[in-house]
Amino acid sequence: MTIQWLGHACFRITHQDYSIVIDPYNSDYINGYPKLHVRADQVLVSHEHFGHNYRDGVILSGKPESESPFTVETIRVPHDFKMGNWRGFCMIHILKADGMKIVHMGDLGTQLSGGEISRLFGADVMMICAGSCTALPAQEAKRATDEVMPNVIIPMHYRDGRRGGHRLETVEDFANYFESPELVHVYESDTIEIVPGMEPQIAVLKYDENRKEETAETPARGPDRFTWLKQMINKRNHERKNREH
Repeated sequence: MTIQWLGHACFRITHQDYSIVIDPYNSDYINGYPKLHVRADQVLVSHEHFGHNYRDGVILSGKPESESPFTVETIRVPHDFKMGNWRGFCMIHILKADGMKIVHMGDLGTQLSGGEISRLFGADVMMICAGSCTALPAQEAKRATDEVMPNVIIPMHYRDGRRGGHRLETVEDFANYFESPELVHVYESDTIEIVPGMEPQIAVLKYDENRKEETAETPARGPDRFTWLKQMINKRNHERKNREH
């Protein structure tokens, strides 16, 4: 399974030749990102705000959802600390396939209930806003990860130089709340491969400024593209172990 960060809160999750894009953004409302044009077999939207619901930016293959290896569940949560009275509600998406659980937290704006934690607990991957005045601030987002205890945390929806609104916090703000800096893995790619039992980490993916606009004729991405990524991760793990000794 692979997860590709397409910018802001948008990801493409691919497994068994089936891809889902979550929260496509409208670049007219999100600073620093180009127009979104990507391919997928399915699109999911956490809520109907312009930074998350640009369905026109996703070219669907026409493949039926019955061919999806994923089961998709949702949890409706407030978008703000006023229990939805300010910015409404959004959906947490839970994708399950082959024993793995992938969670996209949307614009969660308040702390999780006990029942919600139970449904999300032990996720293989959690994608969560790194800090925003329109969602959880960085410190409270960190608390949500402590409660759910995901294996891999992928920060999203943050300010990165000229990208992202000025009201967003940075990924460094979020990462600084974790006591173990060795947990933070900074990738030189926008894509991470997810396998069962992989090393716990905060995976900071690199936005690909050179990603080409995709059309209906764009070839699907094959698994060979990720061979070099595996090599890079193995090398980094080896170097870290050597430093520990």
